[in-house]
Amino acid sequence: MKEYLKKKQQHKEHIKQHVEWKLILRLKIFAVIVTGIILTWVWKIYLGELWILLGILALSIGILIGFLTGRMFKIFWHEETQKVISRLDAIGVGFLIIYIAIEVERTWFFGHWLTGVELNTFALIFVAGTLLGRLLSMIQSIKKVLKEEEKSMC
Repeated sequence: MKEYLKKKQQHKEHIKQHVEWKLILRLKIFAVIVTGIILTWVWKIYLGELWILLGILALSIGILIGFLTGRMFKIFWHEETQKVISRLDAIGVGFLIIYIAIEVERTWFFGHWLTGVELNTFALIFVAGTLLGRLLSMIQSIKKVLKEEEKSMC
């Protein structure tokens, strides 16, 4: 157990050393928001305001869109700072516009099939899914960049 905790602490220090603090903060904020919304979802299911299958559908659609729009920020290795950083690039601006359009029109779009409290809960879970998809996409990109950089350092 001690060995596992020691390895986990070393991994945490490695991430802290090689990933820009703004990027880490963004990931932490996404994680807190997603956790809060998912806890709200569980409560809404308990109250009977949404079927669990509709919630899973909303989360799945959101994760898919989040993965697709996870490309908004280009995540790359910055040679001068020796850290993984993220910046919005030209392609990212296009994804950002699409992402905003989807977020603004989600209630109208899903309103064709759902109404009232179900619609609001579905839309909330959809937002959690998009954030979770972006979070997972960003983590995947960071791991990929760190892995490539470790190979080039050897």
